[in-house]
Amino acid sequence: MTIEDSPSRYARLSIGLMTFCLALGLAMPCLPAAAEEEPGTTGLGFAQLYSEAQPNKRGPLVVLRVLEGLPGAAAGLTRGDIVVAINGTPVAGRALAEIRRKEIAGPAGGALRLTVAKLDGSQSEVTLTRVPYPQHHNPASDPFAYVVPGYWTTDPRFPFPLQWAPTIPYHGAEDLAFAPNFDDTDSSEYHSYLFFWWIEGGNTFTAKQLESDMVVYFRGLAEERGKNYGFTPDLSQVAATYSADTQPSQSFGGVTAKSFSGVVSIYDTHGKVIKLNSEVVAAACPGTNHTAAFFGMSREPRHAGIWKQLDSIRDSFRCRR
Repeated sequence: MTIEDSPSRYARLSIGLMTFCLALGLAMPCLPAAAEEEPGTTGLGFAQLYSEAQPNKRGPLVVLRVLEGLPGAAAGLTRGDIVVAINGTPVAGRALAEIRRKEIAGPAGGALRLTVAKLDGSQSEVTLTRVPYPQHHNPASDPFAYVVPGYWTTDPRFPFPLQWAPTIPYHGAEDLAFAPNFDDTDSSEYHSYLFFWWIEGGNTFTAKQLESDMVVYFRGLAEERGKNYGFTPDLSQVAATYSADTQPSQSFGGVTAKSFSGVVSIYDTHGKVIKLNSEVVAAACPGTNHTAAFFGMSREPRHAGIWKQLDSIRDSFRCRR
């Protein structure tokens, strides 16, 4: 078996297996507007294994993340455990997005029964009770701080040079977070996400520099997605346009920042070119010799509700703790 590529982190993680449909169990389902139940989590993140035994090649799930202090960790589940059934229903042959929506996601206090196969060949059933989502905080060792709602998903930190875009000439790190329905093509949140850059030096971004960086970034991503999903991207279709905002300089991280608005054309995991509205805010953080940049991305126009969530996360950022 191999793990196919991850819609939740674009398609490039090398974990000894190819990622397919990475979607964390921490993602919140699409709840009806009138729903009052608090969404819950087991603290587990999953990917779906590739299986030749299934016509659609969708196999069982593998545990990729276990958050300490939450039910999955308390039950003794570990990274690499294989989940073959949830609530008695086999997962092979079904899409992870469907499994997440129908079984994994649900209200706090609800139960989830997993049939788990260990690497030693043993198999057991584990019943987990969802708890309210804890907020995601970046590591306490960082000089900066930000907060992401717990029902968003996050990826492990990526160091520069980035694996899929090694020619972007920065040193530092990238953090990413994804809207609950990032990988659901029928959702208005499809491909809505954000990333923070924390890069060495007092980089002064310009619209032209952002355009160059984003073209390199998303062309590299398109090539990896093409390899993982079996399509050949036309890299000339990947494009980015930005302009500096004319409004007075805004505050970001507690300091004066530059802001930019633009549109990027990228390939999704289905081999389709989609356009994302992009907003960027960047500031040199005093006393750190680093520049912080926030990138908000969504197909939705600026007045859509998803941007309120993106703005809230952006505004939580502080250059110094």
